[in-house]
This record gives sequence, structure tokens and C-alpha cells, in this order.
Amino acid sequence: MTYMLSTLGFIAALVREGAPTIDILASNLHASRTIGIQVKTTASAMRTRGRGKNKVPHELQFPLGHKAVEHANPGHVFCFVDLLGQSDNLRPDVYIVPASIVTKHYEGQDIRKHSYFRLHWPVSKMLAFQNDWSPIVDLLSDPSDGG
Repeated sequence: MTYMLSTLGFIAALVREGAPTIDILASNLHASRTIGIQVKTTASAMRTRGRGKNKVPHELQFPLGHKAVEHANPGHVFCFVDLLGQSDNLRPDVYIVPASIVTKHYEGQDIRKHSYFRLHWPVSKMLAFQNDWSPIVDLLSDPSDGG
């Protein structure tokens, strides 16, 4: 994640272990805009439905956690990383989702009723966020400094 952010022209720093709300702090080069990024990774996010020839991609699942949702704010971004079965030949897929979309999805729900909380979204919903870095670029771009 930090490598990709640096290739996009941003400064990225890992926060200390155990920080409850973010894993990466990212800034533009002029330090005029900063965002928090929460990274959630899984070895294989794809879940299918059906059997045999009728088996089709159904949803993506990522670990999420109660605190990640409860403490998210509009300046945060979730990056859901799918290692695609940890294949050496494939680059992981990253789904970049603004925190406001995640928190709105769970608004009014008692997420604490589940001891292990995961994101379960249909493949069709997640495709819009697949390897689309524009939410981060948009949050870190500052027209006044040309970036």
C-alpha cells in the first residue's frame, strides 16, 4: 500500500502498531492535505454461490472489525486488499472505499451483535472500487498547490 501511494506522488507512513483507527497516514507532497487509511487484508475475498457449472462469483468478504466502523470519519479511507489466494503471479486487488460509504452502509445496524465482524458486499458493488485510487487522489489533491 505505501509503495502504491508513493508511486502516486504521495507521502505514506505506517502508524504505530495498535492504532485503533488507521494503519497508514498519507499526505500530499506539500503536506496541505492528510488522510488516514485503514487497511483490511484477506488471502482470498471471493465467495461463490452454486455448484459445478452453476458456480458463480457472489460476494467479497473482508475482515472489518467493530472499531474500524465505529471510529471511521470522513477523512478516512478503507483499503480492502485481496491477495487473490496469495498467488505469486497475480498482483493483489485493492478496493478503495471512502469511510463515509462504509459507515453509511452500517448506519442504524447493531454491528456489535456479531462477535466477528466482516464486510460482505456483492461483487457488483465492489467492482466500482476495484483498483480505483481516485478516492485517495481526490482527498489529497489541493488545487491551491497544483496537486
